[in-house]
Amino acid sequence: MDLVSLNHKMTEAEKKMKELSAIDLEGVIEATNSGGKGRQILWQDSESIAFLSRGRKQRVDFHIDPSDEVTLQLRGVQRLHYVTPEGEQKVAVIRAGQILLCPGGVPHSPRVSEDAWFIVFERKRKAEEQDHFLWFCEQCGEKVYEVAVHVGDYSHDPVSQVHRKFYGEESLRTCKRCGAVIPQPSA
Repeated sequence: MDLVSLNHKMTEAEKKMKELSAIDLEGVIEATNSGGKGRQILWQDSESIAFLSRGRKQRVDFHIDPSDEVTLQLRGVQRLHYVTPEGEQKVAVIRAGQILLCPGGVPHSPRVSEDAWFIVFERKRKAEEQDHFLWFCEQCGEKVYEVAVHVGDYSHDPVSQVHRKFYGEESLRTCKRCGAVIPQPSA
């Protein structure tokens, strides 16, 4: 088959493909850091999403992604807290240069060192899919709050929206069993 024949068989989506070009990760890290930001979308225009992140400092919530999530640790260390199907909390340590697959449906909480930078690769969400976010009481272990949201366009930073709502309302952060309040992360 020649290139002309192949070109006629391409779908409209394939014809709209952008020029392929590599991303300079060091440059993106420097620009993101100097801009005072903690994350930068690398792409979200195909079937996948990739973003560079420093991680949320003092993160204690658990995220349940409807699809697999792959983390490539570039700098620092990430301690990925997760919950097994039996309800046991465990920690997977991801060091610079290591990669980890977290299967869809596994509650996980990335907790990072001060110098951390990592990339997360995910599948774009389907219209009917929702991500879940959960917080547990640090005193008694009771679930304090859970919310399900549709995560569409990452440029709207849906995770930060969930965190702003939770940390902005003390009643959401208060354990119904023992009355302990999950503290707001320091700025």
